[in-house]
Amino acid sequence: MNKTFIINGGAGRVISAIPALEKFHRKNPENDFKVLVYGWESLYWSHPILQNRTFSILQKGLFDTFIKNNDLIVPEPYDRRSYYTQQKSLAETFDEIINQTNFHDDLTTPTLCLQKQEKLSIKKIINDKKQVFNKRKVIVFQPYGSGIAISNNRPIDITCRSLDVDDYLKVVEKLSVDNLVIFFGPKEFIHPGDSFSWKPTEEFETDLRFWMSCINECDYFLGVDSVGQHIARSFNKKGTVIMGSTFEKNVSYPQHFKFFRNGLTPTYDPIRISSVDCEFSQRSNDNLMDFNDNQLHNLCSLVESELNKVDNSWNW
Repeated sequence: MNKTFIINGGAGRVISAIPALEKFHRKNPENDFKVLVYGWESLYWSHPILQNRTFSILQKGLFDTFIKNNDLIVPEPYDRRSYYTQQKSLAETFDEIINQTNFHDDLTTPTLCLQKQEKLSIKKIINDKKQVFNKRKVIVFQPYGSGIAISNNRPIDITCRSLDVDDYLKVVEKLSVDNLVIFFGPKEFIHPGDSFSWKPTEEFETDLRFWMSCINECDYFLGVDSVGQHIARSFNKKGTVIMGSTFEKNVSYPQHFKFFRNGLTPTYDPIRISSVDCEFSQRSNDNLMDFNDNQLHNLCSLVESELNKVDNSWNW
């Protein structure tokens, strides 16, 4: 029987599910499976396998068309012991559920695909900005995770995955001395003192396809545990991920990225499992994204050191 997979949650989870879905197609070429997602279907556009199989959960008629007569599978990595004990990553846990296997060596890197026009358009835009700012290398910087919100007129993330707004400004000021830094984040969270970075949201209607194009064109990615790191891994971009309340093995790519922490040990947040324990873990993790000036200096030095290893001479 054909299967329908509902991938819920954020964009990072949608990207992390790609290797398992591709594997399912390889193992079951006759199965006309479908994928339903919560607003992130554009991430699968141009994908040769997933583009025409993926639909927004908001589209009417899905129940009669793709659910009622199919086997319905809603993979949830967070409630798997292999995940919450940090034995497996998101991608591996999706594979465990979708393909009913504990063998993950055949998983590939998440595949995101860009149209030629998307690549050429952002290449011209970024090259023009490099000329305006007189910079040679490009860093895409995502300082905030999906938990960021405004409280008392100040951005704050109770999930402890976002940089403090003033720390973001210090980092972008330092890195912008020699590089074009592109601020990846909502317009309403731009620091009023940030005259250093290029902020596309002030000039364009940006969506995830736009940010995919930017990251594909950049030399280096710097960000927190959010969708940007998954995009960067897909396009094989080197980067540094600033970690707070989450764990490298679970949510990121330890063989690919550098990681930066403030030295405190996180408490696991049992999201979607135990709500009270979630609140307790958030209270325990409250200082995980607090950095002093020396630590921020070390972060910038790490990024500069890694960026110097990147050869962008081919990027013409």
